[in-house]
Amino acid sequence: SVSMASADPKYTFRHSGSSLPTLQAKETKELLAKWSLNETLRAQRYVFDQPFQAHEADTFLQDLFSSDAVKQTLEVLLTVTGSWGPVATLGDQGQPQRQDVPCSLTTMEFFDRLYDCGVLRKSGHITGCAPDVVNNVPINSELSKVLLVDDSDNFDVFSAAERKEFLFLLFTHLVVGGALNQYEDTIGPYFDTTKNLYKDLVSVSKDETSGKAVVTSFVFAVNFKESKLFIGTDGKHNFQNFLYVVVSPAKKGVTLLYNVWVGD
Repeated sequence: SVSMASADPKYTFRHSGSSLPTLQAKETKELLAKWSLNETLRAQRYVFDQPFQAHEADTFLQDLFSSDAVKQTLEVLLTVTGSWGPVATLGDQGQPQRQDVPCSLTTMEFFDRLYDCGVLRKSGHITGCAPDVVNNVPINSELSKVLLVDDSDNFDVFSAAERKEFLFLLFTHLVVGGALNQYEDTIGPYFDTTKNLYKDLVSVSKDETSGKAVVTSFVFAVNFKESKLFIGTDGKHNFQNFLYVVVSPAKKGVTLLYNVWVGD
């Protein structure tokens, strides 16, 4: 097969870090271990030299994933037994498929409605429910129901558009966790971790005319149709197999946040 990488890439990348401050924090590490995400939820950071243009997102992603920086430093799950290694080990992954992820939220107030509808109590306790399993994911609270079960009572407190927001997705990924998840009884740890991770990933600046905070980053969900990348050990495209590319043009920085589902 012919490699799609142009001989002379428009964008060039350098590796700038193997994690995020939140993922390095002792408290977060303990929570991620409890949620069964500590081995699998990972981040890699890169810087690039050329100005990012949103209309060139496909070129940007193509150059990113065919760069030596990514090939040598993006650690992925190579075997079902849990050995990780650089993505270069897997050979050419083909064309990255891009999905634009809306990212406009700048406050956690977005989630206040979970109190209003009774999913969360005033105390922060998460309302329980009869256990169930939907699409391989255990449902054990009104919170997981509102996030994942589309015919549940409170599902419509978030609109279809709101559910596509990066903040909503990040929160849901943390609540769902991994195969051996020990769930929280109260919302605090989920909210705090979501907020801190979002702040690590997303750049915000003040709009000069309105004075309002606006997100200046672009977020893409990426998959590789032809490859086994980011398909977990169950061989399925589980919701918890994801790769987000967050581009912050002002900083000329890009972060890859990714996870893979390990388990049944």
